[in-house]
Order: sequence, then structure tokens, then C-alpha cells
Amino acid sequence: MKNRGMIFFSGAVVAALALASWWTGEMLPPGAQLPMHWNAAGEIDRYGDKWTALMMAPLMAAIISLVFTGIAAAEPRQDSLAKSRTLFRVVWIGVLGLTAAIELSVLAKAFHWPIAVLPLIFGAMGLFFLAMGNQLSKSRQMYFIGIRTPWTLADPEIWIATHRLGGKTTMIAGLIWLVCALAGWVNDFTIPFLVLAMIVATLLPVVYSYLLWRRLPRGN
Repeated sequence: MKNRGMIFFSGAVVAALALASWWTGEMLPPGAQLPMHWNAAGEIDRYGDKWTALMMAPLMAAIISLVFTGIAAAEPRQDSLAKSRTLFRVVWIGVLGLTAAIELSVLAKAFHWPIAVLPLIFGAMGLFFLAMGNQLSKSRQMYFIGIRTPWTLADPEIWIATHRLGGKTTMIAGLIWLVCALAGWVNDFTIPFLVLAMIVATLLPVVYSYLLWRRLPRGN
């Protein structure tokens, strides 16, 4: 499947993040420290050199772009990838969007913008899960994208049924994350429940795919 448009888009995102980082770094005084990590309470627990912190998101975006370009070329089932192109692009754009959210978190600290980091990150991830879940049911068997269990890869019908369920559970979990982020309910108390919601949303389709496989007729 050709991905020239996505490659150009990824390059533009990487360039924009790198330019924003460079401009911000030039604005800050020498020796300035910026956050590198936040704990579950949304508090900064590790700082780093301004250039290290600022260039983290552009570097991640560049690596992600290379990985997805490689996936598009290496996927053995190119016909299935072409039929699932919208899901593939949603996942690609969604992961790039998460790097942009990370960049915004660092810039917010540099310029003292009143942005809460945890709601920003969890809201971005919730939106990503919603968009991805909406497309999961339309995907076809692939080796690199989707709910890849031995049972979904063994039978096309199991793949379709599993991804229909997975699409629903992923959207529900994504909606929970997004609502909690918008309402400001992301903190060290609620994060374990949010993570649990995503774990359940992930495991249910896996178990379902196994149960469907068990129901297939067996030869002697």
C-alpha cells in the first residue's frame, strides 16, 4: 500500500515539532531545566536539560514515522492492509498526536501556560482510542495492525467478530478516558481505574477470539 501522503504528513509533523522545540530552546536561558517525567499525581518528578526535554517529542515522532513506513512495506498481507488503510492511518496519526501532546506539555512548562498535563495526555489518548475503536471493526487480517492473536490469525471470521467486539470495548474505554480528562478527574486515585478499564477493553476481545476458535469444528 502506498503511503506517500502519510510520509509527507509525518515529515511535516516532525519538522513542526522540531521547529517549535528549537525556537523554545533559543528563547530559554542557558542551563534551563524542563520536565522529563510526571508521576501519577501530575507532579514533575524528573527534570532534564532543556534541549533533551524539547527534542524528545520530535525524536519520538521521527522514530514512529519510520516504524509505520516500515510496517506498510513489510506487511505480508498487502491486500488486507489496503482494505484497512483507514485504521492504519488513524493509528499512525493518533500516535503522532500523542507526541504532539507530549511536546505541548513541555512547552506549557517552559512558557508557564496553565495546562494540566495528565488531563491533556489522557484526553489525547482517549480521543485516539475512540477513533481507533471506530475503525477496528472494518479491518482485515494483518500481521502488524489489529488484535493479533493465534485465533484471529487462524480464521478470517474470528478476526472480524473479534474486531467488532474490540472496536466497541476500545471506544467505551476511550470515551471513559476522554470524559474523565475533560472533567478533570485524572489523578493518582482515578488513574488505576482508567488503566483497568483499558486492560479490560483489551483482554475481552482476546478471550472472545479464543472462545470463538474453540467453537470451530475439529477434524478427526
